[in-house]
Amino acid sequence: MLKLIDVIADEDDRPVTLEQLKKHVQAADFDDDDEQLEIFLDAAIDFVANRTALTLRRSTWRVDRCDWWSGCLNVLLTPVRDVTIKYLDGAGATQTVDAELYRWERTKLGTVEIRFLDAFTSPAVKPDTFNAVQLEIEAGFDEDPNQTGAGDDPELIFPPRARQAVLMLAASWYRNREASAEAELKVVPLAAEALMGQLRVYR
Repeated sequence: MLKLIDVIADEDDRPVTLEQLKKHVQAADFDDDDEQLEIFLDAAIDFVANRTALTLRRSTWRVDRCDWWSGCLNVLLTPVRDVTIKYLDGAGATQTVDAELYRWERTKLGTVEIRFLDAFTSPAVKPDTFNAVQLEIEAGFDEDPNQTGAGDDPELIFPPRARQAVLMLAASWYRNREASAEAELKVVPLAAEALMGQLRVYR
């Protein structure tokens, strides 16, 4: 399975909004701490994404290969929304493979399997090039279940437990801003840790 994937585009939209965090920490009626709250919010989103192996921000990733493959190719990314396959032809020009010539599907292990159909004939690619074949993979959840088209795919609904874990982490860091305190300080709240454990994609 391929694991080394690089983000080539990352949307700025957060799956948990600043307004939701301000309401959670009872800071909705003032904006003095907005900048600090945004820092904690971004850190919490990235922390939960790292602990759970889920792609919490809508983003596009790329996997590079030096040549075509046979059988099934697995990529560790959850959840996948779409896959586009491009390649550099013999002259080095970028070409796109017809989407009707390959199939992709999510697995229960949290990966995506990509395979070519029988009608696909491997075109020649630029030799001695590490990125002769390029897979662009769009990943991430529907952030707003009320947006047009959202909810059509149950696997793309943003997990409420992930949102709660983000809020709890950001709130904890906001309320405990130092590395030490007179009272016992837990780096990660136990409840948030439990929520992330439930969401964790084990590979």
